[in-house]
Amino acid sequence: MNNNTAFIISAGLIVLGIFIFVAVYNLLPGYKQSNSYYVKVGDDMSAKIEALDIQENALTIKTSGDATEYCVKSTKSTPKPDSICWKMLQNNSASISVYKDKRYYIWIKDINGNISIPMSISTNDSNE
Repeated sequence: MNNNTAFIISAGLIVLGIFIFVAVYNLLPGYKQSNSYYVKVGDDMSAKIEALDIQENALTIKTSGDATEYCVKSTKSTPKPDSICWKMLQNNSASISVYKDKRYYIWIKDINGNISIPMSISTNDSNE
């Protein structure tokens, strides 16, 4: 094997290693949180949470699509359709008071009564 072949193989392995690192870093769940989430239940639901924002102990939820109600709890158990936690969305948004250093789970319900999968947010992730 000559020097050119060894260099090409070495450079190819380095590029492959970098590619694998970037792919694994982006695929593995981390401590990053997005500010836009699609929430669906099967093919029946098409509501979207556009943004979550925590400022001064208030959680603001912005939605789009056919979302009509939201539920925010500190436990991951899915609320029943007639649970008292369901509140109406006003103009595709809602704002509620939250405590610091706590994890909250958020669901939305569409016009047909379908309930999304839970999405979570931690109040210590904000830049307060």
